[in-house]
This record gives sequence, C-alpha cells and structure tokens, in this order.
Amino acid sequence: MYDGLLIFTFIASVTVYISLAGGANNNDESNNNMNMKRENMRHASFEYREAAEPRWRIGQIAELFGLSVQALRYYDQIGLFSPHERDQDTGYRYYLQTQVYRLANIVYLRKQGYSIKEIKDYLDNLTFKGRAAGLQMQAEALVKEVKRLEFISNTIKEKIHYIESSDYREKGSSIEVVSVPARSYLQIGPEKELYASEAFYFFPTIVIYTPTEKIFGACIRQKEDLLAYTPQSLEIELMEERLITIPARVAVRSFYKGRYETIREKLVEMMAYAQDRNIEIADCSIHFNIIDQFVESDPNQYITEIQIPLV
Repeated sequence: MYDGLLIFTFIASVTVYISLAGGANNNDESNNNMNMKRENMRHASFEYREAAEPRWRIGQIAELFGLSVQALRYYDQIGLFSPHERDQDTGYRYYLQTQVYRLANIVYLRKQGYSIKEIKDYLDNLTFKGRAAGLQMQAEALVKEVKRLEFISNTIKEKIHYIESSDYREKGSSIEVVSVPARSYLQIGPEKELYASEAFYFFPTIVIYTPTEKIFGACIRQKEDLLAYTPQSLEIELMEERLITIPARVAVRSFYKGRYETIREKLVEMMAYAQDRNIEIADCSIHFNIIDQFVESDPNQYITEIQIPLV
C-alpha cells in the first residue's frame, strides 16, 4: 500500500514539475516575444518621429513669425538663426520644427528691445541663471520705461492745459493793467544752454528780458511736475536750487501774435501805453510762450503772453 502511494506521489510530483517547467518555458518565450515587440515598436516610433518632423521653407518660417525673408537671410548671414540644411541644387533653405523655438526666443527678445548683438551673445551663453538675471534687468528697465512714458504723457496733457487755460483768444492784442498770479519756473540759463536742456522740450518756455541779459526757463505749474521730471535728468536737490518763483504782482499785460524776431514792436507799444497813463514799470519783461514751435509750424501764428511788472 505504501509502495503504491509512493509511486503515485512520485508520478504526481514529476507531472507537476514538468507542467511547471513547461509553463516557465512558455512564459519565457512569451516574455521574449513581448520584449521584441516593444523594442520593435520603440525603433519604429523613433523612426516615425524622425521622418514626421516637418521641414519649413524660409518663406513659410517668415510667414509663421511675421518676419521678412530678408530678415531671416540676415540672421543666417550673422549666424544668429541658420537653416538646418540647404538644398545644393535649388539653394532652398530648410528649417526643422525644433528650430522654431530658437526663432521664437529671438522674436521675443527683439520685442523686449534687445539689439541683435545682445540677442546673439545672450543665446550663445544661455543658462537659466543668466536668463533669470536678464529677465530681472529687463523688468527693471521696463519699469523705468513705463515711468518715462507716463511722464511724457503727463507733460503733453500739461501742455494742452497750458494752452487751453490761456485767455489769449478773449484778450486778443489788447493791453491792460492786471494782477497776475505767482508763477514758478526752472531756470535754464542763456540761449546757448537752451537747446541742450531736456526741460526746454518738455515744459512751456519762459523768457525774462532785462537791459543786460535774456534768461530762459521752463514753466512749472506745480511741484509735482518737477518731481516727475527729476528722474529724467538731475537729482531733486539740484533741481530745486534752480526752481524760481516769480511772486504775484501787478503788471502791464498783453498778447503778441507773430515771430519772436519782431516782438520788440509789441514791447514798445506796451511801454507807450504805460507812459501815457503815468504808470511806472520795471525795466524788465516776462514772456510766456503759449503757442510755439512745438505746436505750430508757422512762426507768424506764435502766441506770446507779455508781462511788464509795475514798480
């Protein structure tokens, strides 16, 4: 009985072993097949991607980015952005899809105001750390540019207000004795210093005539205008030293329409007006350019407010 049991057990064990071994062999074969299929798929996928990557002609790239063909040829010439290959027979330039990102970077940097040389240097030495530092510098530059544009916008608005608030239309060429309010101006100096001054281009001009000199300045209606202007040039302390206030006063006042070269005729007329009325006037005159060369091309249309203070 025991012998029969042992024989049965032995046969069963051998059967199980053979079955397991056969199963293992089948699994190994299946795994090998699977691995081969994956390897084949990997190579097939790689080959597909390589073959499917599109090539772009120079005109297509130009149209895609809104650039001119001439610009792309120039980029190629200086080594900034060159085609992947050039057809020896036709001369056609061909770009790959993966090159599009470099051109996108170039276009982006151009929009940020970088020069071609700066872009080339930047891309040739591109790192994340360097890029982060570059972006920070660009952000700071943009903040300054925004302030500059805001200042220009405000000065344009101020110029419009300065003209529109003048009563030259109502007064015409009449002469009168009136009380005039205090006015502030940034002293520029004699005429030889006028055209190099940024204030001359941003603020209305004031000219003070005395028997010995002619002094130019820039009208400042309120101190906020000076504070807005200061970052464009000098430190605030230096600017305030040059800020002069003409006190409120009584003056013989009139407007003159015409060229600056003939304005003396109006001054003679105003002095005669004062003399006829026994009005004692100072030996100086203050001229405010209302409409000047920055808003009118015809010198005969210039408008100047003239004040001669009473003594």
